[in-house]
Amino acid sequence: MKTLLMYDKLVPVNREQHRQLRVKASDKKLNFARETNSVLLAATELPLAALDFPCVFVATGDQHTLVSVVGLRDKENLLVDDHGAWDTHCYVPAFIRRYPFVLAEQPGSTQLTVCVDEAFDGLNATDGEALFDADGQDTAYLQQLQKFLLDFHNDMQRTTAFAKRLVELDLLVDRNIDFKLAEQHITLNGFKVVDEDKLHKLPPDTVQELFNNGALGWIHAHLLSLNNVNKLGARLIRKLTN
Repeated sequence: MKTLLMYDKLVPVNREQHRQLRVKASDKKLNFARETNSVLLAATELPLAALDFPCVFVATGDQHTLVSVVGLRDKENLLVDDHGAWDTHCYVPAFIRRYPFVLAEQPGSTQLTVCVDEAFDGLNATDGEALFDADGQDTAYLQQLQKFLLDFHNDMQRTTAFAKRLVELDLLVDRNIDFKLAEQHITLNGFKVVDEDKLHKLPPDTVQELFNNGALGWIHAHLLSLNNVNKLGARLIRKLTN
């Protein structure tokens, strides 16, 4: 079973075990993302992601978070082509870009550790970016990677807090994504969106709060993104007719 949607064999990056490890681009490109129709998204990504696909809220346990919808059918990502390439004209979420690495908590500890998917075919001992130098110290590549992963982790925490505030304000409502394909009616459910009527009825001080912390811009980007359902539908039609 895959963990975190796309990872097959996660192990902590170890200074001794992975001393000679190098990372190069996979020959399979982004095939690892081919079978997901939604991708976790940080709220900070909304201004760009909202231009290309629907960005909606989903419940995860007792919390909510954001996802970008990248497919209208189960196990189908319409942004990844037959060669494993992501559409060059569309935004690539950080959740995808971080692969084969991820920050994870170790059992019995709250400390975050960089982990790598050992099933990734770009791992080798000769070509690509090294994680450690000849003295066993972190390379600039690994340091940059650690910063990227930590920034994404912190952005996802901000996203959880953002969604929590929307729940507190009773702004999130259940919605389905509906699309008609010839005689077939496609429905994706389990999503939530901001109710525009409730948003417009918020008291001025609450609107000011949302404006001051950047949440209001994220809300409007989310609402605009919902128009991209038709873009996904057009992609599906092209795929089926080519």
